[in-house]
Amino acid sequence: MTVVDDIKGRLDILEVVSRYVPLQRSGRSHKAPCPFHQEKTPSFFVFPERQSWRCFGACATGGDVFSFVMRSENMEFGDALKHLAQQTGVELPNLEKRNQNQGNFDINESARIYFQELLASAKGTEARAYLDRREVSAQAIEKFELGLSPSDGESLKNHLVKQGFSLQQLNQAGIVRTSQNGWNHDLFRSRLMFPIRNGQGGLGGFGARALDDSQPKYLNSPRTPVFDKGHILYGLHLAKESARQEGIVIVEGYMDAVAAHQEGFNNVVASMGTALTENQVAEIRRLTKDVTMALDADVAGQQATLRSLESSWRVLQTQVAGRSQGTTLFQRPEMLNLKIAVMPEGMDPDDLIHRSPDEWTQLIQEGPSYIEYLLKVLPVQLDASTPQGKAQIVSVVLPSIQAVPEPFQQDHYFQMLADQLGVTRETLQATIDRPGAARQTRRAQPRTRPASGLTFTGPDGDPLEEYCLTLLLHEPDLEESAEGLQPEYFRQMENREIFNQWVRVCQGRQGEPSAASLSGLVEEELTSRLDALLNKEMPPLDPLSRQAAFRDVVIRLESRYLVELK
Repeated sequence: MTVVDDIKGRLDILEVVSRYVPLQRSGRSHKAPCPFHQEKTPSFFVFPERQSWRCFGACATGGDVFSFVMRSENMEFGDALKHLAQQTGVELPNLEKRNQNQGNFDINESARIYFQELLASAKGTEARAYLDRREVSAQAIEKFELGLSPSDGESLKNHLVKQGFSLQQLNQAGIVRTSQNGWNHDLFRSRLMFPIRNGQGGLGGFGARALDDSQPKYLNSPRTPVFDKGHILYGLHLAKESARQEGIVIVEGYMDAVAAHQEGFNNVVASMGTALTENQVAEIRRLTKDVTMALDADVAGQQATLRSLESSWRVLQTQVAGRSQGTTLFQRPEMLNLKIAVMPEGMDPDDLIHRSPDEWTQLIQEGPSYIEYLLKVLPVQLDASTPQGKAQIVSVVLPSIQAVPEPFQQDHYFQMLADQLGVTRETLQATIDRPGAARQTRRAQPRTRPASGLTFTGPDGDPLEEYCLTLLLHEPDLEESAEGLQPEYFRQMENREIFNQWVRVCQGRQGEPSAASLSGLVEEELTSRLDALLNKEMPPLDPLSRQAAFRDVVIRLESRYLVELK
């Protein structure tokens, strides 16, 4: 638990806000005239269950207890932290850890300068020749701060000790390793050095490539307080601005990223040879929703990468929005726009970019979507000419298709699946509807029916909100599951008002009066919207599936709200 979490856990936002403005209960929330602007009708709400606040009026903003105090007292975060820590009796940590982290950064920066100077010296002739063969320009060497580690195992250590760093500090920073006989020696010897900076530019560690037959071919800094390979994307600090505008492209290796930036493709980062982790994905999501994975042409390798990637996204979704109900982030309305770019046979991105930047651009721009890619590669792995192979393909692809939130796009992918299998869509539908097929795909399918099971028309509609309200209005037994649903989760004011009226009239009354009675209570301009929701045909669902579907859509709405709140 962080200090901020500890402080929040000891505070009640109702008590804190009440010191500044009188609150009046309104359902499960409390309201008041906004303390941050003049108004007659209260638009300021506090939500005790979420320990959050929001102004739905002129401010159109919200947050937690920290943001409220910061705004009320005109404080910066640091001052608010000290203020609330003093109120709650939480002791703020001392500067020891912060100083240790800064010491690691300082050691790495000193090592980086040493490596760069060695590469530029006469001892770097062989390494520079290697970079020439790989067509790495002088500008790229400077941009990525490439260097060379000494061969004797002691030069860097001695240099840093002379600068005032202790052997203990060098060990903690991962620059020096202590052997079993007690000898302290340089971790990196005769290797091309790639400084690895975090998203904020801090130099956490190094990647190192052998220039001879030494093993391993690539060696990274060990995990330290400032370096964890699973938390960093190589080159992200250089790619941020371009990624926000153009989307992000993920390659595997250091040299792939260097080559891309050298040719002006500045939105490229490297996963450093590992599957993406939830921490790396979180970094990506803060920048863009448009992601392209550049994979090699080895089908088995592609599938292993995607399985790991999907797993990472599922972990992230669970972390952000609670239990994912068996689906991945690719299958949610807030999913990333994931495309796959497959390199030509026998080439990696480094080779292709140097050979033909135009071909690289075309591959990235025309890469298929995640589902289209699955439909292309699975028949290569699974024999689509046999009934067993067809069933396996359906079990892998169908859950992703079923979960696409846009009905027309879902229909398009369903037709693509039928075409790929060489069957009519009627045959495919009949096969899916058979009980045996359901058992066969049970593990792969989501446990809930997605919102795309309903078609909501209208250019200004919000399918996710409307699906949630339709379930709520049609099924009184969902009332208990609606406890966590908050008005601010609804973007559209019409939907929010319908939900507020449902809370006022129906919640806590076990279905009496019925939701239909709301028609005479909502404002005239909302009547048509409410009638459309009440008259919407619902797909047949058993009670357990209905409960699960409703919980799932609430999680999606909450996740969307929390992302937009950041």
